[in-house]
Amino acid sequence: MGFQFKVVLALSLAVATLGSLAGASLRKISDDEEDQEWVDHTRSVIEALGDLQLQITVAEREANGTGGLSSARQESARALEHIPVLTRKLRELMADNQRQEQALAQLAPAVEVIVARATGGDSPLTQSPEATKAHFQILTTINDMRQEEQRLLAERSRVAKQGSRRAKTFIALGNVLALAFLLVSAFAIQREMRNRSAAQEALKQSEERFRSMVSGVKDYAILMLDPEGKIVSWNGGAERIKGYRAEEILGQHFSRFYLPDDVTAGKPARELEAAKKDGRVEDEGWRVRKDGTTFWADAVITALRDERGNLRGFGKVTRDLTERRKAEEELRLRNAQLENANKELESFSYSVSHDLRAPLRAIDGFSMALLEDCGASLDQNGQKHLERVRSATTKMGLLIDDMLNLARIARSQMVHDQVNLSTLAQEVVEDLRTGTPDRKVSVSITPNLVVSGDRNLLRIALHNLLGNAWKFTSSRADAHIEFGHAIDGGGQAAFFVKDNGAGFDMKYADKLFGVFQRLHSDAEYSGTGVGLATVHRIIGRHGGRVWAKAVPGEGATFYFVL
Repeated sequence: MGFQFKVVLALSLAVATLGSLAGASLRKISDDEEDQEWVDHTRSVIEALGDLQLQITVAEREANGTGGLSSARQESARALEHIPVLTRKLRELMADNQRQEQALAQLAPAVEVIVARATGGDSPLTQSPEATKAHFQILTTINDMRQEEQRLLAERSRVAKQGSRRAKTFIALGNVLALAFLLVSAFAIQREMRNRSAAQEALKQSEERFRSMVSGVKDYAILMLDPEGKIVSWNGGAERIKGYRAEEILGQHFSRFYLPDDVTAGKPARELEAAKKDGRVEDEGWRVRKDGTTFWADAVITALRDERGNLRGFGKVTRDLTERRKAEEELRLRNAQLENANKELESFSYSVSHDLRAPLRAIDGFSMALLEDCGASLDQNGQKHLERVRSATTKMGLLIDDMLNLARIARSQMVHDQVNLSTLAQEVVEDLRTGTPDRKVSVSITPNLVVSGDRNLLRIALHNLLGNAWKFTSSRADAHIEFGHAIDGGGQAAFFVKDNGAGFDMKYADKLFGVFQRLHSDAEYSGTGVGLATVHRIIGRHGGRVWAKAVPGEGATFYFVL
């Protein structure tokens, strides 16, 4: 809940409370006035009843002959005049009280008797028994009416007092609540003012540190632009990279750093529009310094907006990547040169290997002819020497074949497809079993290991790996080979060929994948030392890597990741 909302809520509650108090006070004043009017009304009725009884008494005194003095007769005459007036007044005052109206109506005949007696008429009503009865009725009725009015006066006075007390209590509580809301608002405002003051001070210090940091940055040009793209701030890095001092560039449009052709094409304006739309834009390209020289820049422009989303300007950070670009260009050139050299070397290796075949065939052929034609004239040592020559040419032929295969792998065009490595491994194992039907080897292959790659190259790689495992387990009666998959240390899916054969010492592991590198002698296991180099080349062409783990006499595991 935000500060402004809290303050507005507290003030609103205070105002609402005060408004409610004002309304309630007005209503209570009106109710009190009404209650007081009823109290005054009741008192008026009581006074009128007293006046009526007094006037009847005065009139009756003359009728009884007790008012001999002329002044008494005058009083009696005035009383007779007031009796009808007071009767009408009481009728008006009691119009809201049906019971009192009925009592007043019952009083009227008795009053008429007294009035008739007082005026000295000859009507029978002026006889003493009727007058006495009328007098008694008047006294009784007026007394009852007065008691009723006294009761009403007491009740209405009690109601008026209770209402006044409730109003005072309500107003007091309301004032306390309003004061509490006002105090809460004042406290919240004071606390927020303290917090804002502290925040402003912290912000001021942060801005000063930020300005100091930005000003001290020399490797980046950091500047601020207004919404039109004019420069409003400039740091030391901008002066170093672009060559302008702050007083020279402030207020200028940032497009002056662009090449003339880019300015004509509207590139600066497009970048500002892109930053407005997407929040930021990044671009690499040539920029112009004050002295007219150019540099390769990486520039990021970020749109800066206020809390309401209105654009306040742009932040721009530029790096000079000229040296890096030169290094990248040089690296690309050297890579191209190296690639050309590799191609020439591969072509040379292929040519040499191919051209060596003819003299090797000649050596082998003449050696065999010499044995056939002149073998009888040679002693046993001479024949053995010729056999060694033929064996060496055969081994040399195998080396040439492996070199040619390695060159073909490097030169061949890769065709990527979905390849089931499990199926390829099964095919390779079947070929190995056919070649050595007397071997009993337990082979375990994890099914459905599918990858994307070149089917022919991956088959060659598996043939070399599984062939090595087959060869190096030849001395074990319980030979076992496994092809499967696992997760390497980097979370990638790695495939492996594992055997329980001869193994090797891990200190020679760095020599495994070199051409003609062998860790076992020909007397132990035959080979040319090109197979694992071929595997390394194939996995490398698939963007992967290959490595091995082994223990002498306990077997080896070769892993590869594509």
